[in-house]
Amino acid sequence: MEARLKDLEFKVKEHDRQLERLFKKADSMDDHLGRIQKTLDQIKYMAWGALAYLAVSELGILGSFKAVI
Repeated sequence: MEARLKDLEFKVKEHDRQLERLFKKADSMDDHLGRIQKTLDQIKYMAWGALAYLAVSELGILGSFKAVI
């Protein structure tokens, strides 16, 4: 009985360690996903800026306002 109890305690401790590592990895993934999201936002705003620059350079300022409205 004592051996089974020690074996069970060992398995519970090992599962605790595994869960702790898993939670650390999940937190790390959240950080990385946040950085990826910021990079994608920057790309999006650069694309919008390039589109606006193209519209202003091709149509002129008044022409681009007329196209938007």
